[in-house]
Amino acid sequence: QVVAPNLDLLIKDLEANKAILRYQVIADFLLKLSITSTYIWLLGFYGFFHCFMNLTAELLRFGDRVFYQDWWNAREVSAYWRLWNMPVHYWLVRHLYFPSVRVGLSKTGATFVVFFFSAILHEVLISVPCHNLQIWSFLAMMGQLPLIFITKMIDKRMPNSSVGNFIFWISFCFIGQPMAMLLYTIDYWEHNQEMVEVIEEKTPKLLATIASIFGASSKL
Repeated sequence: QVVAPNLDLLIKDLEANKAILRYQVIADFLLKLSITSTYIWLLGFYGFFHCFMNLTAELLRFGDRVFYQDWWNAREVSAYWRLWNMPVHYWLVRHLYFPSVRVGLSKTGATFVVFFFSAILHEVLISVPCHNLQIWSFLAMMGQLPLIFITKMIDKRMPNSSVGNFIFWISFCFIGQPMAMLLYTIDYWEHNQEMVEVIEEKTPKLLATIASIFGASSKL
């Protein structure tokens, strides 16, 4: 009731302004989508990590139930990535981070390898269902590295402050989720527009070819 109507308005604005968006329009849609997209993400997180995974662990008698920790209190962005999805975190540490360190990379280099791999997977998971390969999710994941550096510096200089947590929630609620919705919606619309133009261009030629095959006039 909120996301779909606003994205429809975004498409209408694109069509009315010939695919030109003003900065104030983007900011307006970001604010409209921020709270809703955050609620959707939190509900999805609760439904999967807290309900589904604990139910599955109970049915399979799986002893380790630590699927996440208090990522919402993270004072630095790296803490969020360590805490919000513990199974994936442990897998990446075991199969990417430690092997990278063992071959001679520094901790910073190993962290870069982990985020690079994760960025590629994030882009694949978004672009393949949308049938439109882009780089927005990849750039968003790689953009976490500067945020990690900044929030770590803040936490060192101001221990136990909430500044890093404030930066995390701003980037999470007002930049990350709603910006992804806007960018992929715009790209999906542009891709469909190009397909429509191609179809409109090729349809008369196709009809003329079919008509000539059956001996009919090409002027329909």
